[in-house]
Amino acid sequence: MGTHEQIVTVTLPLPQDRYDRVRQAAASEQRSLEDVLSRLVSEGLDAHITTREVLERVSAQYRDRLSRERKSHQSSDEVLEELRALREQIAGELYSE
Repeated sequence: MGTHEQIVTVTLPLPQDRYDRVRQAAASEQRSLEDVLSRLVSEGLDAHITTREVLERVSAQYRDRLSRERKSHQSSDEVLEELRALREQIAGELYSE
């Protein structure tokens, strides 16, 4: 038995250049405008969710690292100052004569 999805019709304004691009994509793929727009929305949502998940995972890893290093109490200014000092140290080691 197939999955029954409830379909909702949405009307939205698009800039003419975007509409033209979607129309051209539909024509080149020999698909309906609605099919192409539906696919683009689905792909955009998937990409957005994936990006958000990646950023949340990286953020959690960073918080864990700060906690392990007992630096989770640092202010953003202190973190930036430490990063600047590390950058200068690395540059000094790489480019010293």
